[in-house]
Amino acid sequence: MSANLTDWRQLTQAQLDVAYDQRLHAPNMAEVMQGLNTAGAQAQDQLPQRLRLAYGPHDSESLDWYPCGHTQATVVFFIHGGAWRNGQARDYAFFVPWLLQLGMDVVIPDFAAVTEVDGDLTVLVSQLAQAWRWMRARQASAMPGAAPAAAHVCGHSSGGHLAACLAADPVLAREVASLTVCSGMYELEPVSLSSRSSYVRFDAQMVQALSPQRHLQHIQAPVSLLCGTQESPEFIRQTQVFHQALQAAGKRSVLTLGQGLNHFEILQTLATPQGLFAQCLQQACQGEQRAG
Repeated sequence: MSANLTDWRQLTQAQLDVAYDQRLHAPNMAEVMQGLNTAGAQAQDQLPQRLRLAYGPHDSESLDWYPCGHTQATVVFFIHGGAWRNGQARDYAFFVPWLLQLGMDVVIPDFAAVTEVDGDLTVLVSQLAQAWRWMRARQASAMPGAAPAAAHVCGHSSGGHLAACLAADPVLAREVASLTVCSGMYELEPVSLSSRSSYVRFDAQMVQALSPQRHLQHIQAPVSLLCGTQESPEFIRQTQVFHQALQAAGKRSVLTLGQGLNHFEILQTLATPQGLFAQCLQQACQGEQRAG
């Protein structure tokens, strides 16, 4: 696919609204997500070792921890999507079994819907940072006196944005072993002008603070970026521009395009270890970062 780097400022308001509503680019969204949710429920039923743990005092501040059984296991910290307002950790267990078989723990945090916190995305980022610190402390307590095992951050869609925010945090960045993000948003200015502003309370300070592309200097981990060729052109552009910016800043970044896949179909490829998303995550966790 050729690069689609059209300046978003050339879009009309109607085009910008369409560009940031993936439902309009994936007619099979409901079918795909229902299938993944069903697979997630089945995976939970088959994983009695699942731990439901609170990382904070609020109802939304809990996480699902799936231990593989090894004391010093690498952890994949997965942040789900849902336009910052939908989804629960329990719906995203569909990929957990194969990671456990590879000897990795999986942690999927819950966090507030942005519509429950007066449209403030900084609350979500703060909660996830808290969940990350809590997870790292628990890892450390499992092996007193030893450095905690590696922890990899992964996210899809709005979860990709939140995952990139963690990897661009000046304090947390040094603990992120790798960042794998699929179909995310990395510069919030165009998003802030779209219909998403009807439920996210964007302002200049938030856009500056929570646009990972503006904080490349803090990113230390190798970055793996994915996007489907049938996604919204704006999501494709966001991914391509972020990749180019990372490379220009001397960061390790690889871009993988899912040919013929829309925003939800590419998430499906995380369900089995042979899938595109799954392969990229495995390569990131194994340190097999390609140049590109």
